[in-house]
Amino acid sequence: MNYNPLHLLSLPPQSIDPKPIPTTLTIDPFSDVLWIGTSSGSVSALCTPLSLTRNVQFPAHGARPVGPYLPHQGVSPAVKEIRVTDRDVWTLTEGGVGGRKRGGAAKWNVGDPTRSLQSMTPNPTNSHEVLAGGTGQMILANTSRGEVVRRIEPQSSIVHLAPLHRTVLAAGMSGQVSILDPRTGFKAAAGFGTVQAHTGGLSGADVQGNLVCTWGWTHMQGHPLPDPLVRIYDVRTLRPLPPVSFPAGPAFALLHPSDTSKLILSSQQGMLQMIDMSIGSTTSSMNFQQLDVNSYITSMTISPRGDYLAFGDADGQLHLWTTHETGENALLDDRGGLLLPPFNGYEGVKPGWPDVADPPPPISWDDTTPLNLIGMPYYNEPLLSNFPPNTYATPTSPFYNPPAPIPSSVLSTVKMVDFVGYATNPKELRGKRYVLTARPGAGKKTTGGKGVGGARRDSEPRFRSEKDKKARADEQAELDEVTPDGEIPKYYRKVEIKYSKFGIEDFDFEFYNRTKYSGLETDILNSYTNALLQALHYISPIRAVATAHICVDCKKEHCLLCEAGFLFRMLEDAKGRNCQASNFSRAFSATPQASALGLMDDNDKSTAPYGSLIQNFNRWLLSTFSTEAVVEGETFDLRPQADGLNGLSIEDDKPSAIDQVLGIQSQTTNTCRSCGFVSSRDSTIHAVDLLYPKKSTSQPTFAEILHSSIFRESTTKAVCSNCKQFTPLESRRALSTSAKSPLPPVISVNAMMTTPDVYEVWKDRKERSGKKYFLPPRIQISEMLGGDGLGLEEMEYEVRSMVVQVQETPDTPAHLVSFVKMPADVNDEDVHDVPRSSSWVMFNDFLVRKVTEEEVFRFPDQWKVPAVIILERSDSAKVLDWGKLPKQLNAEALFKDVSIAWNRRSNMIKHKVLQPEEMPKPGTLVAIDAEFVALQQEEMEFRSDGTKNILRPSHMSLARVSVLRGEGQLEGKPFIDDYIHTSEAVVDYLTEFSGIKAGDLDPNNSPHTLVPLKVAYKKLRLLVDLGCIFIGHGLSKDFRTINIFIPPEQVMDTVNIYTIPGRQRKLSLRFLAWYLLKKDIQTHSHDSIEDARFALLLFKLWRDYENEGEGVFENVMEDVFNEGHKVGFKPPNVLVDRPTSPANFPPLSKGKNGGKKKQARDKERKDEEKEREKERRGHLALPPSWNPNGMGGPTRRW
Repeated sequence: MNYNPLHLLSLPPQSIDPKPIPTTLTIDPFSDVLWIGTSSGSVSALCTPLSLTRNVQFPAHGARPVGPYLPHQGVSPAVKEIRVTDRDVWTLTEGGVGGRKRGGAAKWNVGDPTRSLQSMTPNPTNSHEVLAGGTGQMILANTSRGEVVRRIEPQSSIVHLAPLHRTVLAAGMSGQVSILDPRTGFKAAAGFGTVQAHTGGLSGADVQGNLVCTWGWTHMQGHPLPDPLVRIYDVRTLRPLPPVSFPAGPAFALLHPSDTSKLILSSQQGMLQMIDMSIGSTTSSMNFQQLDVNSYITSMTISPRGDYLAFGDADGQLHLWTTHETGENALLDDRGGLLLPPFNGYEGVKPGWPDVADPPPPISWDDTTPLNLIGMPYYNEPLLSNFPPNTYATPTSPFYNPPAPIPSSVLSTVKMVDFVGYATNPKELRGKRYVLTARPGAGKKTTGGKGVGGARRDSEPRFRSEKDKKARADEQAELDEVTPDGEIPKYYRKVEIKYSKFGIEDFDFEFYNRTKYSGLETDILNSYTNALLQALHYISPIRAVATAHICVDCKKEHCLLCEAGFLFRMLEDAKGRNCQASNFSRAFSATPQASALGLMDDNDKSTAPYGSLIQNFNRWLLSTFSTEAVVEGETFDLRPQADGLNGLSIEDDKPSAIDQVLGIQSQTTNTCRSCGFVSSRDSTIHAVDLLYPKKSTSQPTFAEILHSSIFRESTTKAVCSNCKQFTPLESRRALSTSAKSPLPPVISVNAMMTTPDVYEVWKDRKERSGKKYFLPPRIQISEMLGGDGLGLEEMEYEVRSMVVQVQETPDTPAHLVSFVKMPADVNDEDVHDVPRSSSWVMFNDFLVRKVTEEEVFRFPDQWKVPAVIILERSDSAKVLDWGKLPKQLNAEALFKDVSIAWNRRSNMIKHKVLQPEEMPKPGTLVAIDAEFVALQQEEMEFRSDGTKNILRPSHMSLARVSVLRGEGQLEGKPFIDDYIHTSEAVVDYLTEFSGIKAGDLDPNNSPHTLVPLKVAYKKLRLLVDLGCIFIGHGLSKDFRTINIFIPPEQVMDTVNIYTIPGRQRKLSLRFLAWYLLKKDIQTHSHDSIEDARFALLLFKLWRDYENEGEGVFENVMEDVFNEGHKVGFKPPNVLVDRPTSPANFPPLSKGKNGGKKKQARDKERKDEEKEREKERRGHLALPPSWNPNGMGGPTRRW
């Protein structure tokens, strides 16, 4: 058995993957097709072994985001397995399994990204079912309905599944091989035991006939090694047969389809061995060959007749070998071409090909032929007729910026004197209301708009409600104006949020940020911390530790590391949308130590030196992070050589995870001058305060100043612990000699700019070669430590982020701006005058833009002062292994009923927690509503004309959140109904609108389920990560106050559903429920469960209207708005029948028929009301399938 090379083909690059790697190969047993699955999740078909003609290509299910939810984090898009039936092509990825026709049309799919699927097999007893397994439970899916039928708990994680005669072979990652019986729910078949094939784990298996071969790992002296033996078993009894030795280490093994006594082995390096097991392990039974590979083998398959072998390697190449002759003795056809049989060995199902496009009709060209019959070519360069706008539309052009017309009453009185016209201003045009303001964009430079003539940008952002319908330029023209020398660029200035009558949601944040990086808002307390939080967020090790910390069970209520992790997750998900650090600010304000250290900033107009304040905050925050990173004695171990469970370690001498990232291990030595006694102590430095030398003739470098700041020497007077005398002590701080690596991968530096003399060190200097900057982009460890760094490996640190203070004049308020170095992205279209090679981004709160590296390191004057510099090693990814840190929250939080209320009443519990079988999946519908209380009243000013200006909106806090099941048997039943404990003073419970009363948020008095904010937040974060679809009314404001970002694909807001495009009116939930559902809600106070339930009803009603046909819902909305205009968009007063009070005293006067007349009047009034309601509802057609009483709720009497 000898194979000859036939083809070596490189897979073509794709838009989503420039270098696709074949991860799985399958030869079609029914057609002349070779199927290829790649690392990017695409499946391709190549026809005929001679030409390998590309036939069809489609994405595998689970490799792309499918449906209105995001793909699960951590799921690889690579295709794991392809199976071909007589009609369909089944593909499997870690995120799901799907079936398509041979032409690529989708037929069914099942997604389960939480299982990390690895293999699949058809059900031997049911051709319409497929069994797939990986980590966790196996899933049995119905291919006709495209749904999961059953979940099976395996003995271990699945590596390979294969069909037998009436059973299924399961090979587990633990090294065990077992037989599963479909008739008993895929449990272990009776009469078959479990075989431990490999002690170190199993890598793969192959089944042909009655034989199965396995390969994997073994242990030697406690270390895992590739097992050189390929185990052979008889599947009828799982009896072991003599193994086959392959010293090169088997990476793939295939049994010959037509002769199971032959085995084909391949190593990772491409060494092939063909063995005939029927004649024993002799030289004549073995045949060795070598593939031409420069990397390693990633996939391998064999044809149904065994005459073709296909391999894939990590360089993206496809190797095709065959047993047929390809040289001089090859079979030739009549034309002299090579003649080879098809892949499947016979003429089976013919591959489908697209229809040939008809050629364009011929054109008879003459003088009367219209030119539009000839299509315009595609030009890569601008045409000569495409004049740039700035050549003809100058800022002073009267054609581009025409002046406002002069009123006729003025022109009628004009008198000309020396070619100048004079006229009196009429009385009707006098007053402030007739003063003409500057036209928007007048006098500004033209922008390169996408249309002819371009467009102009307003000098300040508009509110979204005031935006006109004209197309506006995409560039920030006003912010990008060229700034003269000596002036501060406009994008450095302090930005403020303006409020309209629609609230902060109406502010146009997109004016300030057109990038994919999210900014932070300023309308919260202590917003000066935004700059440092942005600088820390983009340091990968710090972000990894913070986001992993939220995955552990941290009991601290106001944990800053937890809040930083939640904030970092929100910034990652927002992708350019504005966020706010309100929960972090709340936890920070609740820390007594921060207030005692003077880190609070309560005054917005303060002229305090924010540079010093942010440095003190940086020093304290990193120290606090270090303490909070240790939870119940455990912390993450980021060292690559550590072998801990899930990255956790409980070593006594191991520093916390934050100390491993940015803790400098130092040793301070004190020497007494009197007795010579020497004492030393070890400590950890989280932030290095720069110590500048006194005035000297030579200019020190940044590396020298950093060296003198780490290695400090000083003399102080103190009492010696040995001689007990008050004597001078010489103190010297150096790197610790006991630590294996005293310098961390990340170093945080406080600039300590306290005097103007110090600023002279940082100020730019002009030299003959150009300007010289004090802070270099990169620093070598030899420059930083000098002679004191002997023995340390050569390292390079680069500046990754920096916080600077910006203050135009000493009398104006200062603010902070941060610069962050991002990985260069050549596809980023957000460039104005910044070259594409730039990787620096400036964060001025919610103003975000790209800047050049020269601008970052330039300090032209004292308006820009450095505060915090963060350095990171260039090889930090090799020093720290943060890839093993947990990335997913523990779903057990959804199954626990937690409460800190001492007097919770059972009759007040309205929710039922989820059961494990109710675990939400991507696309699961949940209804949500929240109630809030006010911690601070709204601040506003009233103008002389009676209008008001909102200075600061009210500060709201989450008080109650309710989440309901949106589908299933318990549809409409809450599984979360948490009241939120707050330790801050509540100024207004807003009981009329929230239903919250005094005492409901107090653990000593509350009768409800009361939890800390972090517990409720984790539940919502879990639902977001699980891909749930949130249904509610007015969710954007709720999510903003909760301080969580939900991807738009996972939000169905009935405020936006029940509206008419172009109208500003937003309909209330009460009005919609009254008109569409015939229900009266919110009659006394708001209830979050009631609001969420009726939002769910409205969503399902909208879905039914959409199913009725096109235009039905639009007609209903027209009726809703027409009725709303009649009643002022408010439900009329509800008629309530109250029982008659008992007549304890007779009336003073009563006619004989007085009672009967009163009853007649009441009946007449009710009849009139009913007639009006019938007339109003006569035109409203509900869907036939709609049941308005599907869920509870008070029904209005008509």
